[in-house]
Amino acid sequence: MYNGCLRRGVFPTIWKRAKLITITKPAKENSDDIFKFPPISLLNLGGKVLGKVLINRINYHVFSHAFMNIHQYGFTLQKGTIEAAMEVKEFVKKGLAAGEIIVLISVDVKGTFDAGWWPSILNRLRTCGCPKKLYDLTKSYFSQRIAILSTNGIRLERK
Repeated sequence: MYNGCLRRGVFPTIWKRAKLITITKPAKENSDDIFKFPPISLLNLGGKVLGKVLINRINYHVFSHAFMNIHQYGFTLQKGTIEAAMEVKEFVKKGLAAGEIIVLISVDVKGTFDAGWWPSILNRLRTCGCPKKLYDLTKSYFSQRIAILSTNGIRLERK
């Protein structure tokens, strides 16, 4: 089934429906802050598996053709915040030992991953020579996505 999706470059529409649920953050039950209800998207298991297959294939292409910066830590296999922190630590340690002045600026942009601009992602896949089937599957993945929120007898559905 997954190989068929990859061959045809089609992400099944039924797997693009997300059921949204909200969970109140601990210690914010009595708050008026709208952010006390962060939404969580529940996706179909089949779609999650196909999404993982897709990202693994794209990662293989990107890393095997050296399109990724070696200092990329997020969304990179066997690299995460701990490895990034250790690299910063070593950089600072060497700089201080050499008598250099070290300035560190850290930026955490809230919701960056959620706000990825899909046309730019598709354009980058095209310019880095991503195989057509993977490009088509990614384009299909991004199209016709639906979020459904049901609460207190009200049902909202948005593309």
